[in-house]
Amino acid sequence: MRILYLFTLLSFFTFYSRAQSCTVTIPALQGSYTGDCKKDKANGKGTASGTDTYTGDFKNGYPDGIGKYTWKNGDWYQGGWKHGQFEGKGILNKYDSSKTDTVIIVNGYWKKNEFIGKYEKPYIITAITNNITNVSIRKLDNTKNEISINVKNITAGASDVEMVSMPKAKLISIQNIMGRFDQQVNNEFVSNVSNSYTLRGVSFPYHAILSFETAGPGKNLHVEKVEVEIMENNNWYIQINIDN
Repeated sequence: MRILYLFTLLSFFTFYSRAQSCTVTIPALQGSYTGDCKKDKANGKGTASGTDTYTGDFKNGYPDGIGKYTWKNGDWYQGGWKHGQFEGKGILNKYDSSKTDTVIIVNGYWKKNEFIGKYEKPYIITAITNNITNVSIRKLDNTKNEISINVKNITAGASDVEMVSMPKAKLISIQNIMGRFDQQVNNEFVSNVSNSYTLRGVSFPYHAILSFETAGPGKNLHVEKVEVEIMENNNWYIQINIDN
């Protein structure tokens, strides 16, 4: 019986010693730690408590992986971590100090503690046909929900005269897969080599296939296609270059 007692006591002190020697790097979490260690640093699953508390994955002493961090005032974040910073998908729950009992919830994707949006990638643009040489997209502002589309003919070796005389790429159809728009405005005399279109009153997420009719010097008309998937409300500009 005495041997069993001594063995239990030794096991306790061994566990306690390991817990105490396992370092957590973030000062607000320094105090007590229970969990996995590697080279005297929190590494694996564990819980650290100081002025704040964190339970989840650790790596080299930092929250890294998936876990929940709770501040001493009751605010908390649960989700992805990397080297002690919010990274990936997560939820931040915090109280608005200016309003009693009002909670602000920020749910989405984070990078180096900064919120980047509800979606990890706010858009996906895919060239379906081979003659689409470049597709780029950018946000203009958030004053209205619109998509501006500029399509330009790019023909290697063609002279300026040939470029002006050839048929410009023209939007001929929009196949809506998700979402809708209220109005299509055609601005087909913007320049000698490009056409411009605006979709107004777009409901997001918006997913569609855009078809363009185009032809190079001495070539028959053919159709090129681009697939557009945009998740966030905004005023977007899409540039599409087609090699004839």
